[in-house]
Amino acid sequence: MANPLLYPALAETGLIIYRDVQAGTAKTNPVPYLPLPNQLVSVAIVYGILGVLPERFDRVAAMLGWGFVVATALNLYDPSAKVVATKKAAIQPAAQN
Repeated sequence: MANPLLYPALAETGLIIYRDVQAGTAKTNPVPYLPLPNQLVSVAIVYGILGVLPERFDRVAAMLGWGFVVATALNLYDPSAKVVATKKAAIQPAAQN
């Protein structure tokens, strides 16, 4: 029997490729109509982390994997989104009276 994460990972990859082919992102991509490698690497990282879970959590990992597929299909999760760190204000010490 195949790993329960195999089918959601393939579905996620297929969605990413289909979306990029339909969008025609030829201007920002050196290889027209194909996804950038960082999008496919993000799929490998997410499903790789889910695959590290112990065997007794196979159903939970598969459910989370299919959740990512549904989120990608509904545009709730974008594997190509940039992560931006914000600068937080430093904690000021309390003024002493």
